Amino acid sequence: MHTYRLISICSVLALAPGCFSPEEEVESINASGEDGSTGGTGSESTAGPTTGSDPTGDPTTASPTTGDPTTDPTEDPSGDPTTDPTEDPTEDPTVDPTSGGEDPFCGDGNVDPGEECDDGLDNNGLDQSCLPDCNLNVCGDGNLAPDEFCDDGEGNNVLEVGACAPDCSRVIEEKEISFSSTFEGGNLQPNPVGFADGQCPAGTLALFSVAGVRQATNGTPFEADAMMDWPLQPYTAYVRSNGDPIWMTESVPLLGVRDGGAEPLENPVGLACSIPPCLVYGPGVTGLNSDWTTALSDNCNGWTSNTDASQLDGGVINSTTEFLASGDTVGCSLEDESGVGFQLPRFYCVEQ
Repeated sequence: MHTYRLISICSVLALAPGCFSPEEEVESINASGEDGSTGGTGSESTAGPTTGSDPTGDPTTASPTTGDPTTDPTEDPSGDPTTDPTEDPTEDPTVDPTSGGEDPFCGDGNVDPGEECDDGLDNNGLDQSCLPDCNLNVCGDGNLAPDEFCDDGEGNNVLEVGACAPDCSRVIEEKEISFSSTFEGGNLQPNPVGFADGQCPAGTLALFSVAGVRQATNGTPFEADAMMDWPLQPYTAYVRSNGDPIWMTESVPLLGVRDGGAEPLENPVGLACSIPPCLVYGPGVTGLNSDWTTALSDNCNGWTSNTDASQLDGGVINSTTEFLASGDTVGCSLEDESGVGFQLPRFYCVEQ
């Protein structure tokens, strides 16, 4: 080992603090080998353990970490460095995500505040259940809805022949009530309703009730809550043979009924008797009580009897109040004491 003596620069610089001493550096190098290696072989070291340089020897090579050292490590290296990685690029940042994509409007298919309905742009219309302004299409607005037969507009759906009914269900028509041919006795078997219809002119049905076959109600007075094969219609103007009005029905298809109670007819079904004897017309046989319930008694023993042992409560055809039943019964033979059939009964026949 050789020892080199060098003049300390510090002696020249008056021992300036922190001054570098070549002698000390050389001694340090000699202590570890001439070339700085730990093995003292003089071979050149192949890598610097404390550097991040490329082991191939290029001292300018960057640290083993990849990427641009100026890049923010939180950024997505595959994307636009100006893009917020938490943002969905498919969304319009000006749209409120809670609004369904756009501000509510009539026609968007949602019933929004201030709208009565909204079936969407393709289903809102003047002839649809929902109007273009998202109000319901109702009877009386002049627009024909799918469930309306007619609609003449506000104030024009009235109880007049030719007008649209107040419920928009039909145009009010005029129908005639006439009489059947006469018949003898109260035995109408085997089919009392069929027998009654058979006595009426073609195109008419008898205003005649048999429970469970032809009826307006099961037992509710002045109601039509259980109609079966019922000949009267709502919102219809009924007239007699000379055109005189009898009654205009409303939603309840019963004659002489308003607001759940009885009112006199405008005119009786039968014309005034001009040529006596008027008894030839006989009773109007309806099978109904005066409150429109089906008669379960005084009906010729269920329409099986022609004898006076059974009784019939018939209507008075020239009365405006007792046209269904009078409370005065007659024998089901419908004959006088001499056996002459002068009380020939008839049915009321309703035009269909």
